[in-house]
Amino acid sequence: MRTLCFVVLFGLGAPALAQEAQPPPQPAANADEVVVEGRKPENVYAEIERLEISVYDRFNALNSNDEFDIHCFKQAPTGSNIPLRRCAPNFVVEAEAQAAQNTMVGARGRADARNHGDTTVLEQKSKALTEEIQRLAREDAQLMKDLVRLDELKRQQAADKPARRQTGG
Repeated sequence: MRTLCFVVLFGLGAPALAQEAQPPPQPAANADEVVVEGRKPENVYAEIERLEISVYDRFNALNSNDEFDIHCFKQAPTGSNIPLRRCAPNFVVEAEAQAAQNTMVGARGRADARNHGDTTVLEQKSKALTEEIQRLAREDAQLMKDLVRLDELKRQQAADKPARRQTGG
């Protein structure tokens, strides 16, 4: 399900939403020092979280289907006491709840309670969600701007992860 949400949100991709990035300013020919701009990973994470809240609030207000509303919450994965932040559309949260209920019913001896068509329905709804996000981003300049910035920050965060592992941080 996490992969599904990630694909839905970032399946839009930078090519579909990106605007041209401005090149970094060129240093003066006689510069005595070079300033390398960067951010601490904690600051990037905090900005991503703030921007996600803004993007999802705006999207939820604009979209045409309450099943597409995206909410974030903290949840500890199975086997861990450390909660992780997770964002998902209503239809995914409802499908997970239904799957958990079906598992419980199946554990009580009713194996016929499982519905194998759920994957197809989720794929269809995910495609419709992606189309809705793209449509609204084309129509709403602020949503477009925030989605592009969110994509940039997520890419920066992903690029920073291997570097932190190598340095032991």
